[in-house]
Amino acid sequence: MMSGFSNKLAFMTGGSSGIGLATANLLAAQGCNLVLFARGQKMLDEACKTVKTKMKSSSQKVNAVSMDVADNDDVQQKIKLAVEKFGVPDILINSAGVGSGDYFENISYEQFDRLLKINVYGTRNTVSAILPFMKQKGGGHIVNIASVAGLIGMYGYSLYCTSKYAIVGFSECLRSELKRFNINVTLICPPEVKTPFIEEEAKTLPPEARIVKNLAGLLTPEQAAKAIVRGIQGRKFLFVPGLMARSLLFWHRISNGWLTRTPSDLIIKLAARRSRQ
Repeated sequence: MMSGFSNKLAFMTGGSSGIGLATANLLAAQGCNLVLFARGQKMLDEACKTVKTKMKSSSQKVNAVSMDVADNDDVQQKIKLAVEKFGVPDILINSAGVGSGDYFENISYEQFDRLLKINVYGTRNTVSAILPFMKQKGGGHIVNIASVAGLIGMYGYSLYCTSKYAIVGFSECLRSELKRFNINVTLICPPEVKTPFIEEEAKTLPPEARIVKNLAGLLTPEQAAKAIVRGIQGRKFLFVPGLMARSLLFWHRISNGWLTRTPSDLIIKLAARRSRQ
């Protein structure tokens, strides 16, 4: 069991903000060396400055690489360069992703395609790029960030749920396949996390979806980061942070969905009725 992170190296996509940055801060405080990946170099540079203030030791290193996870050629090139420059990571955390909430009929093919390329193909691309190096090293740990919306379908989230369900299925397969290489897989499924995505998503989120979404609770990025670290330390496969989210998932599974779909349908019906008044 990985009990500490001193002298470990972690590659973190989506490392310039939100869950990724919060996790980088927490890992740095525990002695981990980090390479942060994101598209915007300016935000990456600011993130590195923040993470460096959290470091446990002055000997630790925090570096940044601009990379678009949706572009497989860019990922293959940048991961290879990062490995050559900083070493093979002990941990890969796939935190890059975008949110979306709207009625399905309002979502264009282009929007669907773009989000899947970031959330699904982005995770696939980084795992594909790092896998040969982890195999050669003889082990590692891959962490994929999905969502409760990847375990329970939600009103107004046909696009987002599709992407997160895909990550859940992908991670399930990786978990068993990569055991033969001594590579562990952890899947984190948080409820809503208080990131800048919430404000952007609110522009198109159906009001019924907002009410239903509250059933799973709200976490801070720091709470999500703690769940990621605990998942790595305990080598857990599935980790659902938040009491409300875990309770919701429990009742969903034990009732084959009846105890979550029924109240959700009632809430949606009442919300629709109020909107017509």
